[in-house]
Amino acid sequence: MKNKIIDLKLLILGVLFIAVVIYMTISSIMLIDNNTARSISGMQSDEAISQLKKDIELLKNTTTVLADDYNLVETLKRLAEVGRNDNDVNRLLQDVHNFSGILSNMSFVDKMVVTSIEGEFYVSSNNLLTQEYDIFARPWFKDEMVQNPNETYVLSVHNDYIDNSLTTGTIKMIADPETDEILGAILIDIYLEDLIRQLANDDVDVFIEYDNGVIGYVDNEIIYYSDVDYADMYDDSIHIAKYSELNTTIVLATDTNAVKANLYVAENSTYVVSHILLLSFGITAFIIIIISVIIKPVWTAVRSLDHIIAELGENYPEYNAKLTQIAEMAQFVEQSLPKKIKHILYHDELTNLGNRKMFKVVYEKFAKTHKPFVVMLLDIKNFKNINDSYGEKMGNQILCDVSRKLTTAIQGSKGDVIRYGGDEFIIILGVENLKHSVEEFYRQKIMSILPELCVYSDIATTQLEFNSVAVLCPFHTASEDDLITKLYVMLKEKKGIASADLLLFNYELYERYIKEESIKNALKLALLIDEFVIYYQPIIDGNKKVQKAEALIRWFSADLGFVPPNEFIYVAEQTRMIIDLGNWIIDKVARDLSILLDEGHHIQISINISPIQLMEPTFIRDIKGILDKHGVDYKYVCFEITEGVLMEEQEIVKQNLDKLKMLGIDVALDDFGTGYSSFSYLKAYHLDVLKIDKIFVDDATEKDYAIIDVISQIAKILNMQLVLEGIETQEQFDTLKRFGLIQGYYFSRPVAWEEFKALL
Repeated sequence: MKNKIIDLKLLILGVLFIAVVIYMTISSIMLIDNNTARSISGMQSDEAISQLKKDIELLKNTTTVLADDYNLVETLKRLAEVGRNDNDVNRLLQDVHNFSGILSNMSFVDKMVVTSIEGEFYVSSNNLLTQEYDIFARPWFKDEMVQNPNETYVLSVHNDYIDNSLTTGTIKMIADPETDEILGAILIDIYLEDLIRQLANDDVDVFIEYDNGVIGYVDNEIIYYSDVDYADMYDDSIHIAKYSELNTTIVLATDTNAVKANLYVAENSTYVVSHILLLSFGITAFIIIIISVIIKPVWTAVRSLDHIIAELGENYPEYNAKLTQIAEMAQFVEQSLPKKIKHILYHDELTNLGNRKMFKVVYEKFAKTHKPFVVMLLDIKNFKNINDSYGEKMGNQILCDVSRKLTTAIQGSKGDVIRYGGDEFIIILGVENLKHSVEEFYRQKIMSILPELCVYSDIATTQLEFNSVAVLCPFHTASEDDLITKLYVMLKEKKGIASADLLLFNYELYERYIKEESIKNALKLALLIDEFVIYYQPIIDGNKKVQKAEALIRWFSADLGFVPPNEFIYVAEQTRMIIDLGNWIIDKVARDLSILLDEGHHIQISINISPIQLMEPTFIRDIKGILDKHGVDYKYVCFEITEGVLMEEQEIVKQNLDKLKMLGIDVALDDFGTGYSSFSYLKAYHLDVLKIDKIFVDDATEKDYAIIDVISQIAKILNMQLVLEGIETQEQFDTLKRFGLIQGYYFSRPVAWEEFKALL
């Protein structure tokens, strides 16, 4: 394939790019220039209105102060009491004249007026006395002005009482401070024409919109309108700003061209334009450089695309490829590559079977049919040992052979075979396609291929076997995640069963797993939140005196309720949480035992020890630390073990038992008679206490009693103390007390600490 860098299309594209850059640069300059002018116009308008707001607030404050003036109030009170007279009227005129100087700095303020309600007249700061003036008849008057005399109000736009000019302003009622009687009012009038002239200038037209029309100041002339369409009156060069003040809408129309002509604005615009031009030229030059640098790797990419096409095994026509045809090549690869990628993503590279991702697709396909289907999980037994013994190459060959045989076995059943991972395969097929039961299908189709699956080597021939389980959908599960969980739960159970048959999902086994998982999760917190308690069962002599006691742990879970020891001890041992739990038991018993010894009760307490604890290298160090912490003499402690731990014959067990003996801690063999009951253990391990299991006591016959008698004689020979468990009746007690100590419900069930102390 020949590559050509320059062509007409690229040249046209370059010219278009330069034209676009020039257009964008000019547009940006104009946009920034216009936005700057409008922004400055807005700031000027905001500043003018802000100053107006301050002036209006000053007017309101001035109105409030004047309305509270003592002399003014007293004069109005006299007028109310004696009627209008020249002296008081003149005094009012003088007071108003004195106050008028305060407002001299506000050019838009026309006059200040004090009105007397009783006399129906008013006087103004321009020495005008107007009679027959009824404030309540004015168009701007509102009842709330009288109802709230302490409030200062802004008047609505109205015609002045004297000269009919458009006027607004502020007003506050003057009340008698003693009686709250309204005496009059003080008004400060603002002529809209004066206000509009103050806000306007050569570059700004001003309009004030009120209820009945609009007053405007345009081209230094006051004009009255019924309505104004600003969009029709002005073009885009005029910035319109509207503000609500004095019960009106004030509109400022600023000429942005005049703003642009301002010296400082023009200088700033020149500065910005120059930098935009420099930036545009710089970016253009940079892009050109980048494009020239990129061209080389682009053609490298073209060659790579050609190689990819060759790898895909697809034919691509050869001709003089141009830059504009790279997309066509990429499209060709895009159409071919997904098939390859999809195959890689959804298939196992070694066996070419579907993988875990494919299983999700297949599961959804079967689920959408809403028909029953079965999912089988097959695990090759001891595959790791086979792989280690014969090598990875042979192991891979086995996996390929299994894949091929399983695929052949389900032909015609419309099912799928998945390599789910490692040495695990999944078979999924519809129940309606099975001629027999699921178990029978497995025996006929799957187990029949096992004789053909042998590993041949120079050393041996190995027969393959499967651990196989199955779940029926949707009878046993309704989701993929739940299905996989249940398959692996059943597989765990299947590995403990010697049978080669398929294990179908069993609710009883699954519920046991769920219960064990619940116990496992709850155990993690139980020690921290103090859910465990220790019960004590007394061990008595023939006189019913307590000689010893056995410590028994009880768990009252906040979530699970009472959990029997045989259930949670098993889980604790499986998870090795038994180490921490066992140390907690020893610590609690040692604390209680210390209290008993201090109170004068010198009895021995037995503690059950798990084989896992006894096989810990730190076992002796841990128990010494706990017992020494509470100051307990070792002779008052006895550890109970079972025959199972002795049968392991592990050196660490023998060492720890010998160390217990050296410390003076007794060791008891519990449940004697339920296992192998070998007397050789009693001699080999030099145990101190022998506890006969209750199976010899329940429904005991003369033969059972004879066996107990023989065991007691052997115990005496070995210098071992005998304890008989499970004594529940008076008859059992009377018959067996001669052999040794008695433990059972006859005297007491396991009881809580306080109740146990009472038995002593």
